Amino acid sequence: MVIKVLPIFPRFPLTFWGFQKSLPYVGKKATMPPTGLATILAMLPKEFEPQRIIDLNVEKLEDKDIKNSDIIFTSSMIIQENSHNEILDRAHFYGKKVVAGGPFPSSYPERNEKADYIVAGEAEITFNAFLEDFLQGKAKRVYTEEGVIKSGRNSSLLTKNNKPLLETTPIPRWDLLNLNQYNSPAIQYSRGCPYNCEFCDITKLFGREPRTKTPKQMLLELDAVHEQGYTGSIFIVDDNFIGNKKNVRQLLPEIIKWQKEKDYPFSFFTEASMELAWDENKDILEQMVSAKFNQVFLGIESTDLDALTKINKKQNLKMSQAESIKRIQNAGLEATGGFIIGLDGEKPEVFDQLYNFIQTSGIVVPMSGLLTVLKGTNLYNRLVKEDRMITESTGNNTHNLAFNFKPQLDERFLIEGYKKLLQKLFEPKNYYERCRILQDNIGEINTRNRMNLEGLTAFAKSLNNHLVSRGGFEYLKYITRTAIKNPRYFPEAITHAIKLEHFREITKETIKSDDYNYKIESLYDKFKKKTEQISLKYSDDFQKQYEKVSNIAENLKKSAEKKYLAIHEDFRGNAKKVLDDFQLRINGELEKYIQQPALQHNM
Repeated sequence: MVIKVLPIFPRFPLTFWGFQKSLPYVGKKATMPPTGLATILAMLPKEFEPQRIIDLNVEKLEDKDIKNSDIIFTSSMIIQENSHNEILDRAHFYGKKVVAGGPFPSSYPERNEKADYIVAGEAEITFNAFLEDFLQGKAKRVYTEEGVIKSGRNSSLLTKNNKPLLETTPIPRWDLLNLNQYNSPAIQYSRGCPYNCEFCDITKLFGREPRTKTPKQMLLELDAVHEQGYTGSIFIVDDNFIGNKKNVRQLLPEIIKWQKEKDYPFSFFTEASMELAWDENKDILEQMVSAKFNQVFLGIESTDLDALTKINKKQNLKMSQAESIKRIQNAGLEATGGFIIGLDGEKPEVFDQLYNFIQTSGIVVPMSGLLTVLKGTNLYNRLVKEDRMITESTGNNTHNLAFNFKPQLDERFLIEGYKKLLQKLFEPKNYYERCRILQDNIGEINTRNRMNLEGLTAFAKSLNNHLVSRGGFEYLKYITRTAIKNPRYFPEAITHAIKLEHFREITKETIKSDDYNYKIESLYDKFKKKTEQISLKYSDDFQKQYEKVSNIAENLKKSAEKKYLAIHEDFRGNAKKVLDDFQLRINGELEKYIQQPALQHNM
């Protein structure tokens, strides 16, 4: 009997890296496909028959898909929790069991109580043990790396630190997806990072020994994507691309050769530590550009040296961060970066410093967010001891206006400062100024096959939408300047303009959600004043008081709900609590008017 496996990937809410507002310009439906889930399916033995992957970021899950399956596999991150729970509920409604894997169930098994099975950690260790037990009808609910290794059932080659080597990790089942629906397929090259930053959970999940695939494996991975008919951008997934420099130096010449032979079908972007800019790594930086890498995400985190020292971010202290960014840009890579607000040791002037650094460095895409403390990190453990943890992470590390711990600086000061920072960063004039600085700093870029039909269509849509929107004049100035002074960079200029629409949208919704609290308080104050006036005017007519107050209450509740529904559904979390509390308080006041005649009668 063949077991039909239905793989489902949960939906991402509207987030910084989701680019949901930008993707329609280029005819894509999601940023990246579920590489982890596709890899898992490649590990299945002949007894299992994987169905087409249902990615909820691309399409809807139909009831017939669930009914026609025997078991459901999911892979999720923390931020996909709500969608993941919906999948579990629908699966259970039709009597199907769900196997949950990925970072979310691995880190928070207690928040995955509905999952029938949890296959945690790295699948090379835990997945086979689960499959064997499942086929024998004796599967346990939770499988962990430690548990499988202790039981002697691990079949994967391990490092001295009991982490699986990646040399046997199979190529993902790309045939179960339509890669052309995605902006950038993701190929995993390495796991683990040699550093031990206090706030980061990477080393807790994947260790400090960077493990990589071989150059031969990576070329086969590129072949597999190319054979699916995809051309364009590819995300090389790494905790730190240069974590294992010896292996990277062996890989890059092979990719350069492959790209030349295939006439450069791909461009690449990745994540790396700031040491990429160091003198001793100049050869790696140059080879990345030759291989057609065009962007790198850097963990900059802070411009405050005390804060960097506190979080053990030593690799950012060796040389000026501004100089590091410029070196990377001069080589030909766009530098994007992560910035954290709310670190211990941070100064009150953090917002001005961050803004000035981002602006003058030409970091067009700055991922700035309030610090979210992740379970299992050194920071989490320290804050637990200091009794400063409040709640667990939601997985959203940007455009989220709440801390899950007690920061050293005043919380409201940090939140208000962050809101203003976001608005300044994504104000069109400031955004396009960073674009111009980057364009002036960026080195020679590989422009082969840049402006295709997809790019021309995106430009036409961009021109049509941006010229009539707020910031249209700044947009026109930027693309006109680019066309005249640096026409080779024109495709990148259009890409930046398209991205701004997404950043402005999520910033607007973030601010709207937080401002909702003040609007509701204003409504409540209005209600209280009106009720006082009515009580005085109809002091002897309790029935009239109740009728008047009741009408006002209903109108204000409708107004509060209308304002709530005007907020994007992915940003309503805190607003829902505010709305519920408002309605309870209004109802409590109404109750007084109902009770008042009875009290008077009994006196």
